[in-house]
Amino acid sequence: MNVTVVLVVLAAGLLHAVWNAMTKSLHDQYASFALLNLGIAITSIVMVPLVGLPRSACLAYLFASTACHLGYELFLMGAYRRADFSQSYTIARGIAPLLVSVAGFVFANEHLGPRGLLGIVVIVVGIVSLVLRRGGAVTQKLGVVWALATGAAIAVYTVVDGLGVRASHDSFQYGALLFALQSVLWLSFVFSRRQAWWPSPRKVVIGMSSGLISMAAYLTVLWAQARAPLGVVSALRETGVLWAAVIGAVVFKEGRLRRVVVPALLVVAGIALLSIS
Repeated sequence: MNVTVVLVVLAAGLLHAVWNAMTKSLHDQYASFALLNLGIAITSIVMVPLVGLPRSACLAYLFASTACHLGYELFLMGAYRRADFSQSYTIARGIAPLLVSVAGFVFANEHLGPRGLLGIVVIVVGIVSLVLRRGGAVTQKLGVVWALATGAAIAVYTVVDGLGVRASHDSFQYGALLFALQSVLWLSFVFSRRQAWWPSPRKVVIGMSSGLISMAAYLTVLWAQARAPLGVVSALRETGVLWAAVIGAVVFKEGRLRRVVVPALLVVAGIALLSIS
């Protein structure tokens, strides 16, 4: 991997933590994710005619990814409704590189060396210590389950999108259509199940802005996946868990900084070992 790809993916990790924090900050998660997808829908629908449609060879991946992303958002919303931000985010994003590395080995012939295996152990220790930590708000067992399900969805769509964007040969065409399909389907479901609601202007700005940031973050990841191994890209992106730990402790007051940052640092260290394995 060249330096540009590394820096871009690291920046995507920061952006990802930020938009997740913005989404978590709105207490009504149904409204929060609806506004998130509204911002994505408007932007992606405008974007599709500008960048064009992807190659037909990637459509199977794209449709599969749309289903995965819908599941991911559903699980993430469930985790944020039941658990602290720093815990649910770290669990979900930390477990994903483990699963992606295994999938990369199976589907993309990407091998995992001794350092990668050590990285897996370190990540697991970090996640377990975060789940079992004491002080502040303690994550409910059900919230942990939702976070783990979120991580599994992340792992699946990361592999699917990595293969899909390579079949497409254009990350922006693939990403634009993916975001359009995902957001329109999500909004259709929300409006069919919920009565009319009128969020405040502040919530609209935060929610729709988080959607724009999420698009920017993931488009950069798709761009990187066409240029680097899937496991490495996923690992570098998940360094956002450290930012999430800091945001959780400082912004959301989820216990002492040390009690969330130390487990997050373990997860980041394990991810780093995965990335250089």
